[in-house]
Parts: sequence; C-alpha cells; structure tokens
Amino acid sequence: MGLQPFLIPLIIIAASFIAARIINLILQIMIKKAEKTDTKLDDIILYALGRPLSILIIVAGLYYAVLQTPYLADLITQKDADYLYRKFILTIFGTWIIASFTKRIIREYGFMWAASIKGQIDERLVALADMSAVYVIWLIGIMIALSGIGYEITPLITGMGIAGLAIALAAKNVLSNVLGGVAITIDQLYRVGDRIEMGGIYGDIYEIKPRYTKIKTLNNTIITVPNSKVIDEQIINYAVPDHRVRVKIPVGIAYGTDPEKIDEILLDIADKTPLILKSPKPLVRFIEYASSSQNFEFLIWVKHYNDRHLAIDQILREIFTRFKEEGIEIPFEQMDIHLKKDSSKTP
Repeated sequence: MGLQPFLIPLIIIAASFIAARIINLILQIMIKKAEKTDTKLDDIILYALGRPLSILIIVAGLYYAVLQTPYLADLITQKDADYLYRKFILTIFGTWIIASFTKRIIREYGFMWAASIKGQIDERLVALADMSAVYVIWLIGIMIALSGIGYEITPLITGMGIAGLAIALAAKNVLSNVLGGVAITIDQLYRVGDRIEMGGIYGDIYEIKPRYTKIKTLNNTIITVPNSKVIDEQIINYAVPDHRVRVKIPVGIAYGTDPEKIDEILLDIADKTPLILKSPKPLVRFIEYASSSQNFEFLIWVKHYNDRHLAIDQILREIFTRFKEEGIEIPFEQMDIHLKKDSSKTP
C-alpha cells in the first residue's frame, strides 16, 4: 500500500486548519466592527464563538480525516454507528461556547452593575459569580456529554459527593475562611481603606482576600487576620456611615471648682480649635463625683477619623494651658492614711 490512501485524509486535515484560520480572521474583522457599535452584546457573542468554533473546525477535520483512512474508517464506523461520539464532541464544544458567553456577560455587565450601585454589591461577588457559573456550566455539559455516549453518571455523581465531603472535612479551616470572606463581602462589613477597630487591632483595611484580611496599623505594620475570626469579632468601622467621628475626652478637676466655669473654658477651646466641627455642637457633661475629683466628659465631633488623635492632642494641651492660667487644679488620685494610737496600751 502506497501513500495514495492517506492523501485524502492529509488534504482534509490541511483544509480544516486553513478553514479555521479563515474563520478566525473573519471573526477578528467582525469583532473590530462590533467594537464600534453601542451595544456590547455582539462583541460578547463573537468572542464566545471565536476560539471554540476554530478548534471545532480542526477537530471535525481530524475526525473526517480518520473516516477516510484505511482500517481506522471501519473501526470508527463500527464504534460510532449511532453518531454518539460526534454528539459528544458537539456537546463539549456547545458547553465551551455557553461557558465563554456566560463568562463574558458577567464580566462585561456584572462589574458595570457593581460600579453603578455603589456600596450595595462588591466586585468580588461578581468575580465569584463568574467563576461559579463557568464551573457549573462545564459540570452540567460534561454530565450531558457522558450520558449521551451511554456512560452511567449516577456513580460519578455519588463519587463526586463523597469526594466533596472528604475535601470539605480536610479543608475545614480553609473553607471556613473562604465562607467568612463571602460573608464579609455580602454584609459589606468594610472596604479597602476603611479605618476599623476589632479584637485589639486598630488600623486601615489594606487588602481583602477570600481567606484573610490584611490590616495596616498606624505603626505601618501589616496584620493578617483569618476571615473566619473576623466574622466572630465585634467590628468598629469609623468610615461608615461617613468619615465624621465623635471623640470623648475625660476631664477631672479638683473639688471646689465651679462646673459652669469648666463648661465655659472647654466650649471656648472647642470653638477655637479648627479640627472640631461646629455642628454637631460640642458638649460638656458633668458625669461623676469621684473620690479625688469632679469628673466631666468633653464630647466633640471631628470631620475625619484621621484627625481624631491630632484633635485629642490639641485639646489636651490647650486644657492644660487654660487651666493653669485660670488657677484650676487638675487633681491626681491620692489616699490619706490616718494612724490612730491605742491609748489603752502603756509604753
């Protein structure tokens, strides 16, 4: 037997590659024209069709080349008399096209939607939907394709369930952290850049990942917290509902000082400090008669949480200066001990 019987299969294979290249060039031209239109749907359809269609043409060429090959043709005809394997190939490529189309739809419109409804949905949810949708489509497509060639998929589904359970038990900590990340995203507990306080940690959200959250402290150090622990902590977010923050400054004065005088001094300090907001108004509360002092609470509002510590510093320095000028004593805690001599005892 010479090369004559293999000539037609080789021509079919070469023709399939040429056809795939031509189809790819045509699609590229159509994509460039589609990019100039107002809608993105035509771009998405063409992108979804591009690679799967080119590969399908090559695979189809290889398949029909095999049908023209001596010995192999009879084998394929015998094994695929009902065209089951051809249907399998078409199902796989159909799944590929649907998965590509879905991925493009979610990426093109999902992120636009997330950006349009600020704060209501996070981009990470869109990315999660993108990945999940593609996996689900491929899983369903493969199941349909296997079922189409007579493969019993019930044991496969059962095996996948058992394997999934084993993986879930083995990776319990990882899964709990990932689910914690999903909960953080859905509940909008915080965003990158927010100033938070939780579990003794105070700083800005530096990075949010599926398994952990990184917090940048005011000392410029990064603390990594597993998301499973984050959702169990009490979180103070200073960035919501807005950047304003109320500051409480305790003030203690010696007994005998007129509380009205304290109100006057503190409110005057607040009025002259630029970092303190005029609305809501500063407030002075007389809260306690302590053992060594009369205690007040000075409540002020600062425009941005970044100015909180600077405002406290300025207020405390000014309080010290004004109290010194007015002769107001700032007491310290002290205890007087009196020794009583027992007169019944003789020296």
